[in-house]
Order: sequence, then C-alpha cells, then structure tokens
Amino acid sequence: MSDLRDGQDHLHERWEPWARAILDETDHDTDLGVDIARDAQRVAAGQLDEDEFRWRYEAAYLDAFGVDERPQLADGLTRPDRDADSTAGDGEVAAADVPTVVSRRRVLAALGGAAAGALFFGELFRQGAFASTPGIGDPLPMAGAVRPGAGPGTVAPGEKLNVQYGMVIDLERCDGCLDCVQACVSENGLSEGVLWPYVFAYQEPEDVDPRYLPRLCQNCTRAPCVMVCPTGARHRRLADGLVLTDYEVCIGCRYCQVACPYGVNVFQWGDPETYGGGFEGERRDARGVAVKGDPPKGVMGKCTFCPLRQEDPDQRGTAACVDACSMDALHIGDLNDPDSPPNRHLARRREEAGGNLPTFRLLEDLGTEPNIIYIGQPPSSNAELVEGSWTYEDWGLTEDRRAVLEGPEPWFRRMTQGGRA
Repeated sequence: MSDLRDGQDHLHERWEPWARAILDETDHDTDLGVDIARDAQRVAAGQLDEDEFRWRYEAAYLDAFGVDERPQLADGLTRPDRDADSTAGDGEVAAADVPTVVSRRRVLAALGGAAAGALFFGELFRQGAFASTPGIGDPLPMAGAVRPGAGPGTVAPGEKLNVQYGMVIDLERCDGCLDCVQACVSENGLSEGVLWPYVFAYQEPEDVDPRYLPRLCQNCTRAPCVMVCPTGARHRRLADGLVLTDYEVCIGCRYCQVACPYGVNVFQWGDPETYGGGFEGERRDARGVAVKGDPPKGVMGKCTFCPLRQEDPDQRGTAACVDACSMDALHIGDLNDPDSPPNRHLARRREEAGGNLPTFRLLEDLGTEPNIIYIGQPPSSNAELVEGSWTYEDWGLTEDRRAVLEGPEPWFRRMTQGGRA
C-alpha cells in the first residue's frame, strides 16, 4: 500500500518478512498490520499526512476489529468527501457502508490472543542512526490540548504537554552491571525470560573493554505503536506523556510490536508469574487503568517507567531501575522542568565538560521524538556487539521461546549478523 524507503532504511527488505512472521502467528490481519505499521512510521517521519493516515485505514479496522479507537492525530480532522454510493480506494469506504462501532470491551470477547515472535530493532549501529540533541534541558514546545478521539486521560501522538516524563542515561557512567535489569524484573514481577530494559554490550575497533547501552521504551511523543493500536489500549497518558498499555483493552494483535522501531514490545505467552493475572489494587493507576506489572496472557507488555510511582508524591521522579543504579547513570523526571533530576544531571555534566557534552537520542531521525537522552558518543557504524558479563542463560533465555516467552535475543542476533546498512 505504501513504501518507506526514502531515508528510513531501518524498514528495509528484511523488516517485512520479520513483521509478517510475527503477525502470521496471530489471529489478526497480517497484511493490514504490515501496511499500517509502515504508514505509521511514515507519519512520524512527516512523509504521510495525518488525516490521510487516519481515514485510509478506518474501514479496514472496522471490518477487522469492529472498532477503530486510534487517536485522532490532526487538528480539525474532517472526513474526506466521498461518493455515498461507492467504496473509495486505499481502504476508504463510503459513510453509508461503515459498520456500527462496538465497544472496546465487546471486541475482547470476540478476538483471540496472539502468538509469539521475535523482537526487532531498527539499524542501531547503522550510519546516521543517532541524532545529536541540541538545546538539551530546554523546555519543549507545549500545546496541551487533548485532541478529539483520544480516550479519557490520554493524549494523541505529537501533542506537547506541560509535563513530559523521560530519562537521561549517562553512558559514560554505565558499567553494564545489570542491576537496573534485575530491579525491573523484581519490581514488575516479570515472567522468566522477559527483560523490559536490555543492556547491549558493544566494542569499537579502538576499544579494549566493552561499552554499554541500556535500551528501554523511549516513550516517544510521536509513538507509532499508539498510532496503530485498534482498541486504544496503547496510549499516551495525559498526566505525564508516558506511553502505556491498558491491559484490559489490549487484544494482542501485535501491531504495536511491528510498528515500533525500538524493539521494546514483548508478548505475554502464558499466565503471568505474579499478580495472578488480575487487576486489583496496585496494578491500576489513578485513572483506574491496569498498567503495572507483568501483563495477562495474550497481552503486550513493555517498559513502563513505573507509572504508579509517578503518581505518588513520595516516589515521583523515581523508578526501580533508577533506584538500583549505583553508578548514577539513570535519571527520570519531567523533561520540561529545568529543575527535574534528568535536567539537573545534564546541567551538571555539561558544566563538568566545559559546555561540550555529547548527547544523542536513539533513531531520532525517524521523527518519533524519543524521550530518552543519552550522554556520550553514540556507537559508530564500526561497532561490534560482544558478550558482556552475562549470558542469556543467566536470565532464563533459552532456545524455546514459547516456553520462556520472547526476549531480546532474536533482535540481538539480527544485529550481530550484519544488520547494519
């Protein structure tokens, strides 16, 4: 339906077979998932009009899911003129032909869960995969209006908020100890083999020792995963801009997984090992939405930035991974607040560096507006992935992905086998 080749080579010829392999294991429409994932990336990159994206897939979503709860992206969005007696092209349909929309809760009873697959990351070490970040610490532009179509307590991709949570990760201090990973597993009760943060070890040609790069959910302002979610389960929280999943609404279609260029989504194959699969008490945020911990069977999970902590005045600006970091490498808080922990750390490090502090964001050239800022030099196109001080077996990652759930290993292997452009 559409192509994303110009300047977006992370979605090259190997992306589509990977995406199809994942979606073929679900009960949902593979062709639709591939097309909309590619177009969501085009929207983020400014290559596809937001209005066109919205209406291009409306009829197909209503037909496939019975709902289309994708957030409305553009101001003043209006339905294109159509011939009321005929179906339009490119997935559009005459208004008279649009079926009645059923509730999100009803669609859950009608659709089955998804199956497993492999994580994928865009070309992390390819030339141009990283962008320098000017004006670090400056407040972002703020609009703050919730666009029509966004669910309660949510905001559409691209909206600028008064409060936007993110992280600063200081690669010059990270020693690859994995305390952050273990803390996340414990805090969220993650099932065996599931690692929401993942620390990559890599080596430059001139290096003797490995360098380390923690990969977490980037909580993108223009998140493709939010753009493609048919039920509105994947959303940006209005209070702080965090990208979260409503576990009670997710149907496990895995469209978010193939749309995300960062490889952070993990499908829950079996019953969670903690919380009993329920949604009581501490699993819900202030909106009453189930967003914490290991997701139920058949639901997508990922790094959440500890959203319940961000609602607690005594814990706000903390996260399990941040608390566990003895190297002072991880800092979480409101990127719009100059006095927040991440901005204070940036200011201090910039002063120590005499004003010349190298920073970057992952794959910023894709237009996703990631909200994690890395301090340090990005990996070069000559960087090689190496073994760190751990093995997959240490973390319960085995050959049987269905038994142990999927983890970062397929993504890792793709990169080591020459996944760079």
